[in-house]
Amino acid sequence: MRFITRAHNRWLFSILLILSIVSFAVPRASQGDASDEFILFVSDRAFPSPLGMCIDCEDIYVMPPAGELPLEPIAIPLTAGGGIDSAAYNSAAPDWSRAKKLIAFQSNRPTDPVNRPKERIPQIYLMNPDGSGQQILVNLPRGASFPAFSHNGNELCFHSQTMPSRDIYIVNVHGTGLTNLTSPMQSPGQTGVAGDNFRCDWSPKAIAFTSNRHDPPGTLPQDRNDEIYVMNADGTDVERLTHSAGTDANPAWSPKGNKIAFESNRSGMPEIWVMNADGSEQEKLTNFEHDVTPSNVNVSKATWSPKGDRIAFHRRVTPVAGTRGHLEVYTMNSDGSDVPTRITFSDDPGFSGFPTWGKWGTD
Repeated sequence: MRFITRAHNRWLFSILLILSIVSFAVPRASQGDASDEFILFVSDRAFPSPLGMCIDCEDIYVMPPAGELPLEPIAIPLTAGGGIDSAAYNSAAPDWSRAKKLIAFQSNRPTDPVNRPKERIPQIYLMNPDGSGQQILVNLPRGASFPAFSHNGNELCFHSQTMPSRDIYIVNVHGTGLTNLTSPMQSPGQTGVAGDNFRCDWSPKAIAFTSNRHDPPGTLPQDRNDEIYVMNADGTDVERLTHSAGTDANPAWSPKGNKIAFESNRSGMPEIWVMNADGSEQEKLTNFEHDVTPSNVNVSKATWSPKGDRIAFHRRVTPVAGTRGHLEVYTMNSDGSDVPTRITFSDDPGFSGFPTWGKWGTD
């Protein structure tokens, strides 16, 4: 993996600092001193698809935490594979390692462009914070998605693409030590044997993930019940944290590892919830039930600010109730005490979503 030079470090930090100053100069809800913080997100804004999402149009962008204003896009693209021609590919699901100063992400770019130029299977990649040095980390049969760094950046967890039964894997940052945590006896790329396990996130002490492993055999797809579990980094001591009738998914650890934000539709529609690390005191943070609701409603992908005082997430928006919406990024206080603030404004039908909050410094 080629690391960026100090000059590149200074360049990226200067760009982020300038963007933060520009954003905070505009009257907005205060988000404190976040000059060395940033939000990574995914967007097809350069090649918006009328279908809402394009399988080869997405790229990864970076912006300051204050975000953008309508008609004033300031986010910087870090990848450039998205497009509408036959050579285009996606880059998505970024995750930042503050310890390693690296971004992990998934991309369906061809792993063998000479012999299989049309192959589009997502795999796990690493890149420097300015988008340079993009290099494959995991090449798993049938694909791999949604990486998440360990606290010290030495390892990543991710899920396989072995539908209908995916598994949680870990790998070290150098690409060795690939281990299947949820179906340890299965070879890489084989379908899992412990339900469908996906969307992991790593705290200093444990890995949280989504699973339907508790569903009785023969459960129909429309009747599946996703819930949130935690386990040790070696796959032991699996414990279920949520037990709702609805779907609980996409867990995100707080910086201190004492809370988990997640998505749940237990109240009738998807909202962002939070709970303690042991599953206690589950509380709804957002309330969009009275907002204009699209036909494809979605509120998900929570990510905490480095201080733990803010949460970013995405939700689908639409000007007309019941019509198809597109994703946009929002931020809010982590206790739900304010009205969520929209911070991306993609031209419909383009979208911006899947945020990850990062910080450059180590203090």
